[in-house]
Order: sequence, then C-alpha cells, then structure tokens
Amino acid sequence: MKKIMGRITIACSVLLTVAPFIAHANGGKLKKDSAQSSNLTPSIEILSFSGQSAAGNKKIALSCTIKSNCCYNIIVERSSNGKRFSPIATLSDNKQIAEFALSDNSPLRNTNYYRLKIADNKGNVKYSKTMVVQLYQSDDLSMVSVTPNTALKNLHINVQLKNRAYIVMKVTDEKGREMIKRKGTGSEGINTYELEGTGNMAPGNYFLEVLVNSKDLLSMPLIKKG
Repeated sequence: MKKIMGRITIACSVLLTVAPFIAHANGGKLKKDSAQSSNLTPSIEILSFSGQSAAGNKKIALSCTIKSNCCYNIIVERSSNGKRFSPIATLSDNKQIAEFALSDNSPLRNTNYYRLKIADNKGNVKYSKTMVVQLYQSDDLSMVSVTPNTALKNLHINVQLKNRAYIVMKVTDEKGREMIKRKGTGSEGINTYELEGTGNMAPGNYFLEVLVNSKDLLSMPLIKKG
C-alpha cells in the first residue's frame, strides 16, 4: 500500500481572493482570455487551479483560470514538503478572465505541492491555497490531486485511473471519528469529486484518506481555519 503524508488548508467562509504575479517558463502558455481590465481597485480571484499526470507520469499538466480587473503576475511554485517552495513557471496578463496551461516537465517522483504566488499592479502579494499532486506507479492508478475549491469552499479531488477502480474518500477528525465519506467506482481517466460538506466543518485539524482498490492510498492532514 502506497501512502503519502502532506498538509492542506480547507477554504473557509471567505472566498480565496489572491492578488496577482508573472509570465512564461517551463511550458507556460496562455490559452484564452476575455475583456480588458478596468480601472477599479485591483482585485484578483482564482477561479480554478488543477493538475494531472501526463506523458506516463513524466510530466504534470497544470492549469488555472484567473479573474481580474488589473494587470497581474503569477509565479507557479513547487515544493516537496509543502513548506519550502521554488518557482517553476511564470505567467502574466491583464485580462478580466484568462486561462493558463503549463507543463511541469520535471516533477518530483512522488509528491508535488503547488501554489500560485500572485501580485497586482500595486505590488500587493498573496498566495493561493496549496494543491497536492501525488503520482503513482501502480496497475490501476496514475495520480491523485487535492485542492480546496475556492468557489464552493469544499475539497476538490481528482483521481486519474488507468483502469476502472473502486475509490473510497473520507475525512476524519483528530479522534478518528468519520466526518465525511464518499465511495464509488471510477472509470479510466480523470474522475473529479467535490467532498461536499468539508467547507462547513468546524475549525480544527482533520485527516483525509483516498483509497483506490484497497491498495493505493493518499493520506494527509487537513487544517480547517476559522
């Protein structure tokens, strides 16, 4: 059974509004955009941030969608432990809504933590919630990624399967009591889940497990902030 330990913070009562940051490295690429930014007070919001295995686990395809009314710069950072981050790509634009796609061409072998460092045109800097991407070398599973959903305030989980498999996801509290559980059969490819109710849990420390076919396990602490 393969197990990982990490840490992620669940989005709480306030939407994640991240102030902007940069453009292009390690495969960075702008996909599409819309209206120009306005002259309002600088505001940045991350609408989505996701990752999945590519090229037989040799790469991780990352994507994000940014909503803004100002110029912004984004640094994509990676870590092996969720504490010390290093930049791997830079992105920038000034569009109201823009989608970015980039490839981490040299991901770490097992666990990769990603976050977005964003700065607006007034120099304000903030960070996104951390996304965890765990790679597997098993018969059934390629990848599991976990990130807070900034719009729904729940945990967003992607399970990338090589074959049809049975998936169990659960959240327990510090005493091991089961708070939320979801299970079912996933199909080959990306299977996306929202752990509804995680955004409504009381502040405290929790634990997430994602188990595939009773053998491949992602296991990590969660922190719910007030």
